[in-house]
Amino acid sequence: MIVAEDRIEVAARDRAELLARIRDDYAPAAARRGLQLEGAYVSPPLDLIDQPGLLRVRWRIESIEAWWAMRSAANDPAVPAFWTSVAPLMGSRERRYWVEEPLAGGERAAETRWPAPQSTAAHEIATGGWRETVQVHLPSYAPKASIESLAARLGDASRALPGLEAVWIAPNFVADYGAGHLTWDLLFSDRERAEAARRSGPWREEIAPTLARDCQGWTALGLETIGAGLRRRDLKEGVKRTALFQQLPNASPEALARFERDLLEMPAHVPAILNWRLARAVRLDWSSADAPAWSHVWEQEYERLEGLTVDYMVHPHHWAHVDRWFDPESGSQIIDARLCHAFSPLAGSILGRDERR
Repeated sequence: MIVAEDRIEVAARDRAELLARIRDDYAPAAARRGLQLEGAYVSPPLDLIDQPGLLRVRWRIESIEAWWAMRSAANDPAVPAFWTSVAPLMGSRERRYWVEEPLAGGERAAETRWPAPQSTAAHEIATGGWRETVQVHLPSYAPKASIESLAARLGDASRALPGLEAVWIAPNFVADYGAGHLTWDLLFSDRERAEAARRSGPWREEIAPTLARDCQGWTALGLETIGAGLRRRDLKEGVKRTALFQQLPNASPEALARFERDLLEMPAHVPAILNWRLARAVRLDWSSADAPAWSHVWEQEYERLEGLTVDYMVHPHHWAHVDRWFDPESGSQIIDARLCHAFSPLAGSILGRDERR
C-alpha cells in the first residue's frame, strides 16, 4: 500500500472551508481515481493568530499499478482546476508519497523493496559532435508498410548527406503519448556541417520533398548535453527511449537544476538504463511550424523492452520522486504533463557514438 500525503499551509480562518471543499468537491472523484481519503490532521492543534498552521491530508493507494492509473486519470482538466480554485485558501502545498517502514526486524512489502543506488561516476562521459533527434509524424491511418518505407527512404537519403557521421531511424513501437511514427537521429561532427548538409542536393532534392509530401509534421531538435553516461558502449540490440519535455513558464532556475539532477540520478537507481543522455533541446529551423517548444531531451538505451516498461516505470525513484515535477497535484510541478514518450528498436548503440573522442 502507498500513502499520499498533502501538506498544506492554511490560515485558521480558511481551514474549515478548505477541508469542506476537499471532502465534498475533491474526494469523491479522487476515490474513483484510486485515492481513498484516510483522514486530515492539523499542527499545531490550535489556531494561531498571526501565522498559518500545517494541514496534512492523507490518502491510500492500493498498489503501484493503482498509482499509475491514478496519475493517468489526473490528466483530467478538472483535477488541476480544483487545486487552482482552492489556491486562495492555501499558502504552500506539497504532495509526497510514503510506504510503511517496519519498526522492528520486518521487511517492506515486496513491491517496495529496492536495492541501494549504484554510483554511475565511472560511466559518465563527455559528449562530442552535434546530434539531432527528430520525431516524424505520418497521418494517423498510415499502415505499417508506409511507415517502414518512409524510414528506409529517409535513411537512404540521409546517408548521402555531406558531413554526416551516422544516421539511425526506426519506427516507434507506439505512435502515442506525443511520439511520432519514427525516431530519426543524425550525427555530425559539428552544427555547421549539419546546417551545410541541409543546403546540399540530397536534402533539397530528396529529404525535404519527402517530408513535405508524406508527413503530417516533424519535430527536429539539436542536443546540448547536461549529462550523459555509458554502461555498455557496445550494445548491439535493444530499445531506445526518447522523451521530450517542456518546462513551464513559472519554473525557477533552482527548481530546473534540481529536476535535471533528479533525472541524471535515475540510472543509479535503475540498472536497466544502460546508456543515457540528458540534453537541453535546441529547436531547429527545419521543424514543422506547429512543433511544440520542447525544453529537454531525455534519452535512454535498454537491453530489453521490459527495462523500460517494468524496471523504469515501477521504481519509486520514478513515481514517488521524479514524477512530482510533472504532476499537477504535487505542488512542485515545473514540467508540462504533455510530453513525448517515444521508444523504438535499437540495432547498435546510438548514445555510444556521442562520446567525445
